[in-house]
Amino acid sequence: MRTGKYCKECLLRSEERKVEQEQNWEKKQLFLDQVRAALRDEDLELSPPEYLAEFTELYERHFGAQTAVDPLKRHFNELMLKKEPEIRKRIEASEDPVATAIQAAQAGNYIDYIALGEIDGDQLEQLLFQNREKGLKPEVYDSFKADLSSAKNLVYITDNCGEIVVDKVLIQELKKFYPQVDVTVIVRGAGVANDASMEDAVQVGLSDEARVIGNGTRIAGTSLNRISREAKEIIGRADVIIAKGQGNYETLSGCGLNVYYLFLCKCDYFVKRFEGEYLQHMFIKEKI
Repeated sequence: MRTGKYCKECLLRSEERKVEQEQNWEKKQLFLDQVRAALRDEDLELSPPEYLAEFTELYERHFGAQTAVDPLKRHFNELMLKKEPEIRKRIEASEDPVATAIQAAQAGNYIDYIALGEIDGDQLEQLLFQNREKGLKPEVYDSFKADLSSAKNLVYITDNCGEIVVDKVLIQELKKFYPQVDVTVIVRGAGVANDASMEDAVQVGLSDEARVIGNGTRIAGTSLNRISREAKEIIGRADVIIAKGQGNYETLSGCGLNVYYLFLCKCDYFVKRFEGEYLQHMFIKEKI
């Protein structure tokens, strides 16, 4: 998916927030001028996550390696680990634990402080525990269950820190109901924004539940022409793929693989694209 008008505006706002705390005004202006120049063309070739990766490298050339988000990533991992027992309790008490776990994983996609600016605790609670009936179309869910019933290999591509706690819970439920499926989890290959890395997967115990690999890049998505050969081969062999977050949709849509996308609509483009509402739960497959 190429970067359009809505995405340009969002990318620029994201980079402006990134440099808010930087003290060197001249460096800030030079950095933002270079970002604006990169986004000026009418027809941009790259997807938004690919531009985000380029801007991250540009930022580090001006200001040094990014480390400020690491404490926040640990904070949200710990926050969601504290919520995990209640999430599990609700899943186990539900009539359809897999459906409820999917909805919890959708809600976890809210933990995206780079895109949203800040995370509202009350909003997170509401998404996790009060909107469980939304975002699960019967035809998509039935297709998902049918595909998993005959699948041998599942690839689960994560998105954000914190969110990966509910990803872990969903994977546990899928392994319980589809024990024949071998699960591989793919996280980002290097630090980018608030996306989950191998360090996050270890912290929350995700690496105890499934094989976890990095994708070999710091792109906040899954660009098949830029990820590692190992990650590309594993994705290519998968019977079913779960891709979390808008960035994975932006980089994988139209790839022709059997991908189920799980995310919240967090920007104007996605609200318009899917004729939905802001923060609406989405569970979609391009072809059923």
